[in-house]
Amino acid sequence: MKFLKSFLWLIVICVFISCDQFEEINEDPARSSETLPEYLLGNAEKSALDIIYNNYYNGRQGMQLAQYWMGTDKTSDGRFLFTDDGLWSKLYSGPLADLQEIEHYYDRHPDEVSPHTLAAAEIFKSWIFHILTDVYVDVPYSQALQGGTITQPVFDTGEDIYIDILANLANQIEILKNPSTVIRGDIISNGDAEQWIRFANALRLRMAMRMIDVREAEAKAIIAEAASQTLTSVDEDVYFPYSAAAVSSRFPYNNVERPLVEFAVTTTLIDYLKELNDPRLIIYARPDETNGEYIGKEYGQELNDPTVIGLSKPGSEAYSGSAKGYVITYSEVAFILAEAAARGVNVGQSAAEWYEEGIRAAMKQWNVTDDSVIDDYILSVPYDGGPWRDVIGSQKWLALYLQGIQGWMERLRLDFKKPNGEDLFIAPVSGSLDPEVDYLPSRLTYPSSTKANNIANSTAASSRIGGDSQATKNWWDIN
Repeated sequence: MKFLKSFLWLIVICVFISCDQFEEINEDPARSSETLPEYLLGNAEKSALDIIYNNYYNGRQGMQLAQYWMGTDKTSDGRFLFTDDGLWSKLYSGPLADLQEIEHYYDRHPDEVSPHTLAAAEIFKSWIFHILTDVYVDVPYSQALQGGTITQPVFDTGEDIYIDILANLANQIEILKNPSTVIRGDIISNGDAEQWIRFANALRLRMAMRMIDVREAEAKAIIAEAASQTLTSVDEDVYFPYSAAAVSSRFPYNNVERPLVEFAVTTTLIDYLKELNDPRLIIYARPDETNGEYIGKEYGQELNDPTVIGLSKPGSEAYSGSAKGYVITYSEVAFILAEAAARGVNVGQSAAEWYEEGIRAAMKQWNVTDDSVIDDYILSVPYDGGPWRDVIGSQKWLALYLQGIQGWMERLRLDFKKPNGEDLFIAPVSGSLDPEVDYLPSRLTYPSSTKANNIANSTAASSRIGGDSQATKNWWDIN
């Protein structure tokens, strides 16, 4: 890690002085001056998941925008006033920079090129960029990661980024189908090219479904194709394998050395789990220590209570030091295919069958293994229990617990309710702190540093999307 940091500082220094001169006065013939691709890939995987599951970017933004959690020590985030805009800069300067450097390394060493390693890096880069464009809409993409060559990159439209990513993923899948060198340094898929293909197709499914209301024919074609070679079981879930054994390998927000008291589970989630007699209640939340009851905090409630007395905190199993840093899961894939079938796409099974498969996978993912319990639960939440948008949406939301950003995105895309038509979500009970947003932000605003350092392009992007506001909808969000 120390060497990687030194390498990144070397890049910064080279922007300001002649790199040739720097190398002349600092060359150590006994030490390599480059970081090998396998270290760059592994570091990019870990750093990306560290950021996505960061206490702030997941806990105070994603998990609260999905309405899974509410802050206890600090409540402004649950009322849409965010004080840390570093998600953008950390993803660009950290994992995306590492992944781009893999390509640069092979450009300098063409005899060492590993097509499969490059393909894996491109797929993982696509996953990060799709998160960035979902969260911010138009972002630097085609001119991003160019270092000193392009210091003020243009912002590509979110729609153009989606189309390019989907095409790129298809290309990388074809590369991975051919015999090649091993994928070295890969942690999330252990160098398995077939698993990278399944991951890439799962991402294609997610993105195609996200844009289906705007580009229906194209989305359906992608879904029909990707469905045949994607994740097929919980055993193939894509995640970073954190471990509580050492501080550096633990899940970013965990309860190894102290109890989790910054957040309480919302009444929205607690009450719905109780209503359904959902066996995941005891996993997603913990009973309050003082009364043994599962009691949520009302979403958007201003009252601060750092001790969380009388409220349920996040479940200890879900937030252990060894919690999985999920990238994409089989349960999500199954719910996507259920929705695809409901929309008339031939994906091998009916919507009801895929819906039940999604529930079973979500239960297994959280270690609910009693088949009789799962069977009874499925009978209590039947596919024909309401409009498919509400039936699938509510169960998919429950399955996405811990993946705050994705839970938020599904709220925006489907705008679902409970299957019986009752509202599932509420506006902040103490009111929004954003005068432009009453119910739910559609995006995050551009970071202040980006607006200051790339004025012309950020201003143009803001104008193009309809204003740099949390109320501005993404191009695929038409519900």
